[in-house]
Amino acid sequence: MFRAGGILFAVEPDEALTGAERLAVDRLDGPGPEPRERPFRIELVPDPPWHSADPGLFPRWEPAVQRWSHGRLLASHRSFTAEIDPEGAWARLHRREERAYPLEAVIRTAMMARLPIVGGLPLHAAGVVVDGRGVAFFGPSGVGKTTLAETSPHPVLSDELVAIGPGEPPSLVRSGFWGESAGLEGPSVAPLAALVALDRGPSFTLTRLEAMEAVRALVGSLPVPLATPLWSRALSVAAHAAARIPVYRMTWAPSEPPWERLAAILERG
Repeated sequence: MFRAGGILFAVEPDEALTGAERLAVDRLDGPGPEPRERPFRIELVPDPPWHSADPGLFPRWEPAVQRWSHGRLLASHRSFTAEIDPEGAWARLHRREERAYPLEAVIRTAMMARLPIVGGLPLHAAGVVVDGRGVAFFGPSGVGKTTLAETSPHPVLSDELVAIGPGEPPSLVRSGFWGESAGLEGPSVAPLAALVALDRGPSFTLTRLEAMEAVRALVGSLPVPLATPLWSRALSVAAHAAARIPVYRMTWAPSEPPWERLAAILERG
């Protein structure tokens, strides 16, 4: 078993995993000591779990297509067909090639869909552990998440995708995907101290957002699959997070990394 975004997964049968898939799973976090929760089970099946004659559902290039149907996500690509039940915590995956992409795509999609159901959130963000406290810098592509992470003197969880972990107290968890290397060192989880909406500017500024403004800022950075039941849960979790965790808007310039001033502000609480 392994974890992605704090969610426990199991892939069955183990002997069906290809060499590339084993390497991909090995890059993810271990299950931890004696996990108590029921894992999200991904079954590798010999036949497609559903069929369609529509070629538009099986693109040659990434990303895969996702559709919501009768409480399940139907994911498809030229290389695979999958059915994902976020509520029931199971998926069936039929692969048509041996590379790791089909399994990685299903794990990633299942993680993003399952997190809101169990009280967590996926977040397009750079995650940094500042003096033992997790800080997520979120925002659209181009605002400098990767650049900011590259300037960090602190451990980096990811420069692109992290998770607000399920459970209490709130935590920031590395996803295992995007912007992370196999040799990433340091912690994989930290107590969540702040959420920061990132923007470029001529100098460092940090402004705390009111709860409603904080939720609106967060919504644009939630890669939750497009399904009303999942987004209903995600909005509820986002509102709860914004009410409990400080949310800021920060401007910064690459010539003036913000780390010393940011650490001092976090220390003051």
